[in-house]
Amino acid sequence: MRTDGAQVELFLQKCDELTDSGYILADTKIGELLRCIAASDVLYAFFRELTRGFDYPAAKRRCLGEGRRLLFPEDAAEKLAFTFCLLADLDNKVIDLPAFLRQYFYEDGSLAGSFYAFSNQVVKPFRAAIRLMFKGAPAPAPQPKPLQEAVAAERDAVMLSPLPDARKVDALLLLNALGACGRDPALLAGALCGYLYFADACGRRGENVEAMRAALAAVKETIGTARRP
Repeated sequence: MRTDGAQVELFLQKCDELTDSGYILADTKIGELLRCIAASDVLYAFFRELTRGFDYPAAKRRCLGEGRRLLFPEDAAEKLAFTFCLLADLDNKVIDLPAFLRQYFYEDGSLAGSFYAFSNQVVKPFRAAIRLMFKGAPAPAPQPKPLQEAVAAERDAVMLSPLPDARKVDALLLLNALGACGRDPALLAGALCGYLYFADACGRRGENVEAMRAALAAVKETIGTARRP
């Protein structure tokens, strides 16, 4: 039996499959997404409670008026309930998907372009809201090491690596030069370029090298900004 976490992960996967499918497979993928919800104890209970007392017909009249733009309820819970009911209407053919896309998501005249807009404006926010509800905010991306810490750590890693001794000497020369650059952006950029080319040639990888790569990108931006008139 799938755990609650696995059920939510499967739901997120089905949302991704829907947005990646393109218009041709949209009907099938919407059905699979809704069946995923129905098969999940936690998601089924969540949407059952969410839609209890929700006046979908009234929301539908407000959001699917005669205009050319789909409106959403302002309340976050009502927006989720509305999106769920809308997907159910599309799956049950109560709403004709091609006509719906042409009216509310007209882009370049193609159904493919309209479906792309529908995915961005309906499916992706729906996915993001459920992910936040059940899994919390995404973990922040790990921050790269400070440059000097990365240089020191890379020096130690090189000494323990299987590189030939001659290559280790070359690496240490480059790293020592890098450590001696101070805050001069031109010298720093040159030394970083030198070591990164060396690292690529020798197959050096890892967080220390990535920290240097990030530092080089930042230094290049600084140099570029300084030289703009």
